[in-house]
Amino acid sequence: MISITKILKEVISANQEYTELVNDIVDQGGEYLGEGDYGVAFLVGDKVLKVTTDSEELEDAQQIKGKKTKYFVHIYDVEVRNPKLGIITMDNLEPFTGSEKGVPIDSIMEEAEMLGIYPDLEGPGGSIKMDNIMQDRYYGNIKVIDV
Repeated sequence: MISITKILKEVISANQEYTELVNDIVDQGGEYLGEGDYGVAFLVGDKVLKVTTDSEELEDAQQIKGKKTKYFVHIYDVEVRNPKLGIITMDNLEPFTGSEKGVPIDSIMEEAEMLGIYPDLEGPGGSIKMDNIMQDRYYGNIKVIDV
């Protein structure tokens, strides 16, 4: 039987490691960009460092790291600290200026399937999570940032 004390120690330890990672990035001059359900993103130089506790996102990011894709942000590095904590280094993109109707969801999901990843794109009522859609700063191409 698992004790409550053991569970609390694991949660506190995980929170401390997360906080240490975030503080390290801030100490590197990381500029806060935003946060979501599972982590926070910072701009360091010309790259985004995303600290995440989403194990599926870490796995998918490793799957596409270094690959050239049409609809997914370029992943430069994935540093896994433990199965539920890591840092994903990716391109810095611009906010998407189009509408949800302009997002080629079928093509995005088709590419995801070919890559063997499962992006988190579905919002309430089957809508698209527009916070996870950005665009390439030079050509305006749609890119998914939450793999």
